[in-house]
Amino acid sequence: MWKLISGLVIVFSMTGSAVAAEKTVTTYLQDAAAASQRGDWNTARSIYSRLFTDERLAQSDPRFKAVLHYEYGRALGVTCFFKEAEREFIAGNELDKNDGDKQTGGVFYLSLTQLGRLNLAQRKFPEAVSYFEQILGELDPVIGANSAPSFYSNLLDDYASALSGAGRSEEADVAAKRAAEIRASVKTAPRTIVDPTPYGTQCVKKTD
Repeated sequence: MWKLISGLVIVFSMTGSAVAAEKTVTTYLQDAAAASQRGDWNTARSIYSRLFTDERLAQSDPRFKAVLHYEYGRALGVTCFFKEAEREFIAGNELDKNDGDKQTGGVFYLSLTQLGRLNLAQRKFPEAVSYFEQILGELDPVIGANSAPSFYSNLLDDYASALSGAGRSEEADVAAKRAAEIRASVKTAPRTIVDPTPYGTQCVKKTD
């Protein structure tokens, strides 16, 4: 998620909360991103945790806080802090949803998507279905398929998996078929908007 991290750095530097220690915050963000990129999610989790102790966070831009909650949630989920991860995604979602100026620019869908995938990884199928249906209810199916085919088809595949796990096989088949149709209609190579997050694969003891 390098684009999101780069956005965090830019937003933080543009807000009134940026002071002399800004370089330290920027370094933390870059270090956390680098850790997750190389698969060291526990280190990323620890770095994001330290960032939330920064007293300037309360005065920072809503977009900064929403994306930070999102990234911290991913790191928590991979390291099996599932309840904490869900809390972070919900916090990011609420910030985005309540931001009248829509400064967060789409973290709403990313947070809900990760909530669905987090629950899917835990085999909590009804909960995952509920989150995916929230997104699908908000997105126009035609616009979603045309403007973001990779994201939308991946979303439908995840939705199909959740439906299947919840015992709704016929609906799962419909969703999976639609995902395949969208991919087949894309003439250029598909581009993944949200990187797969390996939830529950690097469990650590809860010592902090």
